[in-house]
Amino acid sequence: MRTREDFDAALLIVASVVRSWDPYRLGGSGAPPDEFDAEIAKVVSCIPRISNAATAAAALSSVFSASFEPELFSPAKCVAPGQELFAKLSAAGLVASA
Repeated sequence: MRTREDFDAALLIVASVVRSWDPYRLGGSGAPPDEFDAEIAKVVSCIPRISNAATAAAALSSVFSASFEPELFSPAKCVAPGQELFAKLSAAGLVASA
């Protein structure tokens, strides 16, 4: 990410993917919309190391495992949101397409 605009776009993309994924199904239970903001920011900091869907899943796994229950956030369990994250970041030109 080279510019503030890139950072802001990345933040919006990661936030949309994480909130859509909603791994604890908090969205419908009245949880505040900023519930995962710390994790979203940490995933954004991982973007320079994301080069494909697998590394996107690994980034999600690493961040969420460190914050919550590691056994619930293995890379294998983060495949679907990782694929979505990589696709959206790639479409926005924030990572190189594989």
